[in-house]
Amino acid sequence: MEEYMEAKWAEIQADALGLLRDLIRTDTQNFEEAGGTETAAVELLKARFDEAGVPYEVIEPKPGRGNIVARLTGDGTSGKGPLLLSAHLDTVHAPKEHWAAEGWKHDPYGAEIDEADGCLYGRGAVDMKHMAAQSVALLCFIKKAGVGLGRDLIFAGLADEERSDSAYGVKYLIENRPDLIQADVVFNEVGGFSMFISDREVFPVQFAEKGSARVKLTVRGEGGHASVHNDENPIAKVGLLAHKLTHGRLPVRVNPVNTASINGIADVLPFPKSAIFRRLLSPMFTSVIMNNLLTADQVNIFSPLMRNTATPTIIGGGDKANQIPPTAWMIINARLLPGCTIDDVVQDIKDLIGPRMFEPAPDPTGGEEIPPEVTLEVMVSREAVSEDLTNPACSEVMSVVAKTIAKHADGAPILPTMVPGSTDSYFYSRHPQKRPICLGFTPIRFPPDIKFGKIFHGVNERVPVAGFKWGVRVLGEVVFELCSAKFD
Repeated sequence: MEEYMEAKWAEIQADALGLLRDLIRTDTQNFEEAGGTETAAVELLKARFDEAGVPYEVIEPKPGRGNIVARLTGDGTSGKGPLLLSAHLDTVHAPKEHWAAEGWKHDPYGAEIDEADGCLYGRGAVDMKHMAAQSVALLCFIKKAGVGLGRDLIFAGLADEERSDSAYGVKYLIENRPDLIQADVVFNEVGGFSMFISDREVFPVQFAEKGSARVKLTVRGEGGHASVHNDENPIAKVGLLAHKLTHGRLPVRVNPVNTASINGIADVLPFPKSAIFRRLLSPMFTSVIMNNLLTADQVNIFSPLMRNTATPTIIGGGDKANQIPPTAWMIINARLLPGCTIDDVVQDIKDLIGPRMFEPAPDPTGGEEIPPEVTLEVMVSREAVSEDLTNPACSEVMSVVAKTIAKHADGAPILPTMVPGSTDSYFYSRHPQKRPICLGFTPIRFPPDIKFGKIFHGVNERVPVAGFKWGVRVLGEVVFELCSAKFD
């Protein structure tokens, strides 16, 4: 296989790069209910599949919000269910005009390759149209070359991921067409890219992501005329509580997920840094280490791995400029560690703010109890997603990924990681027939000066052309091995 493929990789890489540029030029910003245009990207992929003879189905829950699912049928000799390559086709916002004034070096929809740094610029380059281009190019090659597979290989190009409920994307498919995306293993986003720790190249592979919740906190005060000083102004009270949530920290919670992540990072650090880093897993030392030995950027990365978070995002209250309202409120975006429930997070919030504020008080005149000063209402929540790394089926996939990356990245290791945000893996993990193993693996190799976290959803989103091509081959070799590919 290796000798045959050596002459083919350049062809597949060129095909994938051309498709990625076409996808970037296709504006698929997600404006939620105001609209989206993923179907325009679906049309591009349809043309590629039609030319190669790859069978597919298009599902469009709402005009413009298209999904495409393609499948290459294997002969079943591997004894395993399908491998699914997932890529959402929508993007977050980027300016179509006056983009230079917003800091962009190149037109976000121009798909230009910068001659100086060798990067392809554009919205969606890493989130995550690169995975769509890599996957489609691989499926088309496999079909045209007549490569046999021991299991089914599925590609899902999805709408609406950038909205938390994914109403027209994978959530819709899970609820209405689960047959199309039933799989044993799903490769999704936020993993497989290179980063550097103490000058050593490593490749995170996501095996867990935090859950999320939207919580409404309401503060009771005293209303009145704005011309009169009022110590019980609920607007001021809610501001103080927002300050407390922002500058306070919920308690450290050690679990198998953050233990695997922290130990994986410690394994690549030199002594004594490695020993100090492992002490993050000792709750009595966690805050001491973060406050005194880590940089602010490092704290922003590692603190969410160790605790639930509760972040104020919206504040509201009165509707008249000359009137103090009787209540004010704020929306808290909470993120839950694997193994935690929304009740755990609510209790963490109460403990940080002060439990007595949530309790009714006796009326000094002997009347009915005075309602609590502060109340919490869980508006929506969803649990975290995590894989058991000791599960033989999961460890087999991780082993293939690790071996392939090490082969093509000078022996660089993979790091099992948890991401603090959420992806389509949440919905895949709720498949009604079979829960798949969900891993973040969409390979790109970055140079040390490009930080994935800075360009993800950021200005000057870009992918190194060489690193993208590297990812095509790495993804391809992993797919071939996991699908027991047969070359005539």
